[in-house]
Amino acid sequence: MTPKTKAESPPEIVATLKALEDQTDTCYQSLRLLRRGWNFATWLSLTECIRRIESLIAPTQYGTGLHQAALVNLGKAAAQMCKFTHLYSKQTLVSPSAFRWTLRTADECAEAFEVAYQYSMFCVDFPAWHANLYAAELLNATTIRFHSGTTELGRRVLAYQKGIRPASFVSEKADRPEIGSPYLNELISKILQASSKRGLYGVKFGNNIEKARVHLQDVYEQRLSERFRRYPNISVGDYTLAEFRSFYVSLLAIVSIHEYLCFLWSRSHTLPLDSCVMVYPRTKWIQLISRYSGAPSSLTERIIPDLTFDAHKPLDLQLVPFVPLATDNSLLAVAPAFPLGSNWEENILRTCSYRRPKVYSQTSLTKEDEMREQLKARIGGARKVSGPWKLLKGMPDLDLVIEDESTSSLIVVELKWPRKPNHAREICDRNAEIRKGISQIKAIKLYLNANLSFLADRRYTQRPMSSYQTIQFCVVARDHILAGEDSEFPVYGYDAFLSLMSGQMDTPAAIEFLNSMAWLPKEGHDYNISWVPYTAGGITVIGEMYIPVQVKSVLKHD
Repeated sequence: MTPKTKAESPPEIVATLKALEDQTDTCYQSLRLLRRGWNFATWLSLTECIRRIESLIAPTQYGTGLHQAALVNLGKAAAQMCKFTHLYSKQTLVSPSAFRWTLRTADECAEAFEVAYQYSMFCVDFPAWHANLYAAELLNATTIRFHSGTTELGRRVLAYQKGIRPASFVSEKADRPEIGSPYLNELISKILQASSKRGLYGVKFGNNIEKARVHLQDVYEQRLSERFRRYPNISVGDYTLAEFRSFYVSLLAIVSIHEYLCFLWSRSHTLPLDSCVMVYPRTKWIQLISRYSGAPSSLTERIIPDLTFDAHKPLDLQLVPFVPLATDNSLLAVAPAFPLGSNWEENILRTCSYRRPKVYSQTSLTKEDEMREQLKARIGGARKVSGPWKLLKGMPDLDLVIEDESTSSLIVVELKWPRKPNHAREICDRNAEIRKGISQIKAIKLYLNANLSFLADRRYTQRPMSSYQTIQFCVVARDHILAGEDSEFPVYGYDAFLSLMSGQMDTPAAIEFLNSMAWLPKEGHDYNISWVPYTAGGITVIGEMYIPVQVKSVLKHD
C-alpha cells in the first residue's frame, strides 16, 4: 500500500484506520494499577515517572538534550497515566498518609507506564493523519506505518520544529542549583545532616529548608528575568506575565530544593520514592508561594487553577504541574521535574490561549512589536534597522527594513510570531499564519518593484531600491516555521536570523547562508530518524522518531 494522507485515502481505508484507532483507546482496560483508589493510583503514577527520570539521567546529564528529551516524553506519558487513573480507577479516596511504594505497586506502575507511554505516541500520529500532515501505510491487519517528512528539507524543518538545532545554535546546559553557591551548599549539608529515614522509601528532611528556598528565590528570579521574551506587563487573564513570573519563581524555589535533596539523599540511601512527589493541601501551596513571592494570596489562588491538571484535556505535566488528589482539588501533588523543565512563559501563554482566547488575541497584537524591538536592540554596526512603515491603504505594513550601506544591501522583512503548536490541528493553523506572511511579503515586493523610489522618497531608506546590489524579501518567523515553498520568498527562523544579523558576517554572505538553509539541523549530523514501533490495545503503529545526536536513548525507544 502506498502511504496516503487521509484526504487521499479511499473510504474503506479511512474506516479501517478508524476502527484500529478505536481499538487502541481500550488499551487501559487490563491495567492492575486502576484497581486502586484513583488518588493513590495517581500518586503512584507521578512517583513512577520520577523513578524513571532519576534512573535514566546521570548527574552529569542534567539540563542536557537527553534530559530535556526525557522530560518531554515523560510529561506526556505521566499525563496519560494520570488521565487513566482519574477516569478509570476505583472512585474511592485513600488517605495520603497511606501512600507507600512497594514491590507490588512497582510492578503495577511499570506495566501502566509502558501502556501510557506507548499510547501517548498514538495520540500524536493519528491526529496528524486526520489533519493530513502524515501519510499512513497499512502494513497488515493490525500494523500501520505513518510517514511525516517526505523531503530532505521537510524533515529538516520538522527537526527544527521539534527544538533540534545545529551545534552552533544550541544553548549551554543548565546547572543544578548548587553550582557556584557555597552558601546554599552549606545549607544543604545542614539539612541532610538533620534528615532521617521514614520507612523503606521515605525521608524527613531537616530544618533550614526555609533559608534554602529564600536563597533560591533570588537565583530563579535572576534566571527567569533574563529569559523574558514577551512584554512583562501584558495580561494573561486576571494577572500579568510579570505577576505570573513571580509566582513561578517561587514555585521553582520550593520544588527545586526538594528535588535536589531527594537526589542527594539517593546517593547514600535508596531514592526516597515515598517522598519525591510533593503533596500539599491547596491552601498550603497558596500560602508557601505567596510567602516567597510577596504576592497576595488572592493572586496566587487565581493562578493555580491555570496550572492544574484536568483529565478531560490533552495536556502534559510540563504545562499543568499541579495534579489533584482530591475531587474538589483541595489536595494537589507536584512532581518537581516537570515545572523545573518547563518553558514557563510559553506555557502560560498557551494556557491563556486555551482558556481565555479573547485575552490571548489581545496579547498577540504586540508580538511583532516585541520581535522588532528585540531585533533593533541586537542588530547594530553598519546595519540600520527601521520600521514599521505604512504603504498604501489596503496594503500590508512593511514590518522591518535592514539597510547596509557598506555592502549596498537591503532586507525587507515580514515578521510572524505564531504560538508554538501543541497538536496536529494547531500545526495546520500555524502553517496558515506563515503562508499569510508569505502572501504579504509577495504583495509588498510587487508594490515596491512597481514604485522603486517609494522607500527613498519617504526617507525609509537611504536610496531607491534600484541602486542596491543585494535585495532580499523574506519572512522571519519565531517558534514555528514552514518548509520553503517559494525560494524567492524564504522563511527564516528567528534565532538564526538574529544570530547572523547581529554577528560579524557581512550582509550578502549572511543572506547567502540563510538561503542555503545551513541553519537548519542536518540529518545524520544533528539528528537521526528511526522507525519506532508502538503497540497499544493490540494495534501497532510504526512512526518516525527524530533523535538528536547527543540523545542516545530516552525511555525505551526515543
